[in-house]
Amino acid sequence: MPYSIEWERAGVTWVYWGVVTGDELLRSNQEIYGSARFDDMTFQVVDLTRVERFDVTPDDMTVVAASDRAAALTNPNVRVAVAASDETVRRLSGLYAEVSKGSPWEQMVFDTVGEAQAWARRQA
Repeated sequence: MPYSIEWERAGVTWVYWGVVTGDELLRSNQEIYGSARFDDMTFQVVDLTRVERFDVTPDDMTVVAASDRAAALTNPNVRVAVAASDETVRRLSGLYAEVSKGSPWEQMVFDTVGEAQAWARRQA
């Protein structure tokens, strides 16, 4: 499992590394949404800076975005900050944002984890 989940008071940080698949992205989301802490969460930081290969298809990102839209019905107060430098990851994050239009969740992509954390936690 090439990711770790770190809960904080108001949110969660995922750190992914190595080869990441769409199934792993969806599974890691479901771990969060199944937690009692999800209802009080205000941010997610997704650290993809250590990913060696992102084996995620546009269809995978559409499924992840649909899952997040469904989760937003329960908790509409989440900011999603993605840290990524890889162009494929950034492009698929853009697809996620496009598919997520109309969701109450805000989403931004940043070059560094520090920038992502600062933006995500701004209102936490």
